[in-house]
Amino acid sequence: MPSAAGSADAVDPLVVAYNDSGDESLLVRAEGLARGLLAEDPSRVDVLAALSTVLMLRGRASDPARLDAAVAVATKATALTSPDDPWWPYVNAQLASVVGFRFEHRREVSDLSVARRHADVAVAAAGESDPLRTDVLIRCVNVYRLSFERFGRLADIDTAVRLSREIHRSTDPDHALTARQLLALCLVMRFARTGGRRDLDEAIAHCRDGLAAMPERHVDRAALNGVLVIALVQRWVSADGDDADLHEAVRVSRRVVEDLPAVGAVRAQLLATHGALLVMHGLSSNSSRHLDEAIRSTREAVDSPTADTQRAGHLVNLAHSLLVRARMSSDPAGVSDAVETGMAALAGFSPGHPDRARALNVLGMALRTRYLIAHDPADLDAAVGMWRSAAASRAGAVEIRMTAARTWARTAAEAGDAELALEAYVAAVELLPLLAWRGLDRAVQEKRLTTVTGLAGDAAAWVVAAGQPERAVELLEQGRQVLWSQALQTRSDLSELAAVAPVLADELDRTRRELDGAEAAQLVELPAHPGWELGRDLLTSALGGPHRAETEDAGHRRRLAERWEQLVAEARRRPGFAGFLRPPSFADLQPATAGGAAVLVNTSRWRSDAIIVTADGVRAVPLPWLSHDTAQQRAVAFLKAQRAVEEGGGPAERVALRQTLVTLQRWLWDTVGEPVCAALDDVLGSAPDRRHRVWWCPTGPLTMLPLHAAGRFGASAPLAAKRRISVAARCVSSYTPSLTALLRARAASASPGPPRAFAVGLGVLPGQAPLPAVSDELRAVSSHVPGLRVLTGRNATVEGVLTALGQHGWAHFACHGDQDFERPSAAALRLVDGRLSVLDLAGRLAARSRSAGGADLAYLSACRTAAGGRDLPDEAIHLTAALQMAGFRHVIGSQWAVSDRVAAQVADDVYAGLRAGERLDADTAAVALDRAVDRVRRAHPDRPELWAALIHTGP
Repeated sequence: MPSAAGSADAVDPLVVAYNDSGDESLLVRAEGLARGLLAEDPSRVDVLAALSTVLMLRGRASDPARLDAAVAVATKATALTSPDDPWWPYVNAQLASVVGFRFEHRREVSDLSVARRHADVAVAAAGESDPLRTDVLIRCVNVYRLSFERFGRLADIDTAVRLSREIHRSTDPDHALTARQLLALCLVMRFARTGGRRDLDEAIAHCRDGLAAMPERHVDRAALNGVLVIALVQRWVSADGDDADLHEAVRVSRRVVEDLPAVGAVRAQLLATHGALLVMHGLSSNSSRHLDEAIRSTREAVDSPTADTQRAGHLVNLAHSLLVRARMSSDPAGVSDAVETGMAALAGFSPGHPDRARALNVLGMALRTRYLIAHDPADLDAAVGMWRSAAASRAGAVEIRMTAARTWARTAAEAGDAELALEAYVAAVELLPLLAWRGLDRAVQEKRLTTVTGLAGDAAAWVVAAGQPERAVELLEQGRQVLWSQALQTRSDLSELAAVAPVLADELDRTRRELDGAEAAQLVELPAHPGWELGRDLLTSALGGPHRAETEDAGHRRRLAERWEQLVAEARRRPGFAGFLRPPSFADLQPATAGGAAVLVNTSRWRSDAIIVTADGVRAVPLPWLSHDTAQQRAVAFLKAQRAVEEGGGPAERVALRQTLVTLQRWLWDTVGEPVCAALDDVLGSAPDRRHRVWWCPTGPLTMLPLHAAGRFGASAPLAAKRRISVAARCVSSYTPSLTALLRARAASASPGPPRAFAVGLGVLPGQAPLPAVSDELRAVSSHVPGLRVLTGRNATVEGVLTALGQHGWAHFACHGDQDFERPSAAALRLVDGRLSVLDLAGRLAARSRSAGGADLAYLSACRTAAGGRDLPDEAIHLTAALQMAGFRHVIGSQWAVSDRVAAQVADDVYAGLRAGERLDADTAAVALDRAVDRVRRAHPDRPELWAALIHTGP
């Protein structure tokens, strides 16, 4: 077998020269040399590998048919090599590379599977001391990148980055340029998934260094410039609009287009990308000049010789660009041009093509705009038809489908068409489980759900308006708490199916993952301006994203969508799974309210209502004085006041928090508390001293406000109680993230015998304010709970606490807690060796078996453990909900920071109230907390910041 140094050394320099110059005649010479060497010895795998590279490059340059020959030659090299041959890793890597390149060209998923299999073999076989290891890694990195792009698995792009870094560390100068290209592209793609700013900055640096070292006519110069454009646009967006990055991106993109040959599908795609970028530039600068250039660029892409479906895709971009310009210039003729172009685009897609949904959506927007100008009802009817078809598109990207459904719903609502709005909102809510499918990465799920914040509340508002409160309850249940069931690995339909039909469950998950994989790699999130959604198309196109008009891949996605529906139908035919992946019905949910009433307080831009659910029925109570915008403003002001105190504020900040809270209590009583309590008296019956058992289930900004503390207390709590002008005087309050959560907590069995309990106490932690009352609190809890195990100091570790949670049914935490309102999944308890987060708790506890029986009570005497996220209020992503979803029937937590002295006093009183004779009864937790808080309230009626933070979640 020839050595690495002597193998194909007559061919390789010609390939390098071609890369530097783009002169295809060099490839012709290289192919001739390689074939001559093989004529002398057909078994030379080094020459076969070199020939496959030459054929692949010729296929890219001018003759796509040569790609099959490249794959055939690489396959022969692999067949001639045994696993113990030193060339085994290299020939597998070469085959992975050429098959991966053919996948990029044809989008046949079977090619990607073959490429990934050979890449795995090559990387595993190439040892650290293998002289060809760097060459092996260079050929495999792109395969892992493509796998990430197609299937959306974050581990694939992490592998691509790791291998690229290893190549970059290589001392071989010949690999330096390739390493920069690979690493820059992979870092940009990973940034899109994780939001890690350092990835983006590093990618831009690698692009600039690579371009500086690259010959002007290098064949990959345009591609690397394209990555730089994407990275600059990403940074422009993530930095809230640093125009220097946007301007540089436009300059680079313009230069790329100018330097490319005058024909070819690649030029057409880059022209379309450049056009989309110019649209964004025009919108940000309010410049029609940039929009005119964008339209010229996109028209050139349309007129280029490309496949029919590629041309249709460019026509969609052109229609969108025309619509944006027409809106900016108030040009009715431009809107009609957009409609006509959109019609032409739609005609270019087959009925099941995945990009057809995008064309339908853009055409719908153009028709609606024309309706607003000319008031022709036919245009509005046609727009609704477009959106309805887009939302129902089985193969369409779920984000496009959701955009269409929401635009349809908003248009119908603004027109006052209740029936049509109801249909559209139901369609949108039904897409939520797919939008945040459990196979996607957490960051992608949260980003996607952030774009539809308030959807469930809007849907419920219109259903209530239609006189269907039961259906409103179902939609609120379906449209909220999506992440708990899909991402935190708690109990779900799919996991239940896996227990009885694991093969079917696995295929369902794999099919959904593949359908969503490309969309999961969304590369940019832009502000909500007309036309800015083109940014996603820009970056997807620039990276050669999946299902970009290739008919083979479009057909594959169509088949996947059909397979998904077949698998769901098969699951529903199994005994006990008729409701598989269907939301619970009102009849299923109603038993959760036994012994009281659940009050779903819904606020939306359209109307606000309290929906009272009892064992006997449901009633919608209009809340005409509750404005969604005002609720949002009150929530923001309340959070701001909390932060001012928690970030070291002095007496002035504490007084401001108190005043904000007192004003908030009164507003909540006037807008929500008083009308709800009056309705509860009517539904459940009233008596002078009767207090109703209530579970609050708010939506939107109300999830951040203390509904249970609504009232006019002033300086006299006894007077307020006597006049019954507070929720506390009329109700024993608990909260529930959802009726399903409450139902699950009711169904769970209590621990038999005395409680197995443990407590965590950390009064002193580096960088945190001391909690001097923690030791008193632990002594108080120990006095009420026999056999309490206490973890303090070095024993209060993350792993130690997780282990204890798996062994005990009662848990008490006296320590600091954190809540990140921008990233609620980062909420955590601070322990001696790190942070115990929402995801740690939910993932670990849901997976473990409870051999010790049920879990009764978790008491979180820590700051902000029941405060959710600002941008995802309906997901209830906080520690209190995490512990309940993980199996604890009752959880006590705090909505904001509490004085540790007051927390210790309340904990003492709560545990004393749990005692029933010689035992502790967790089922009295709500009443025990109510009484303990009442003691503090009577002592400090004018200081609600001391007593209103603690809440109970559970039955």
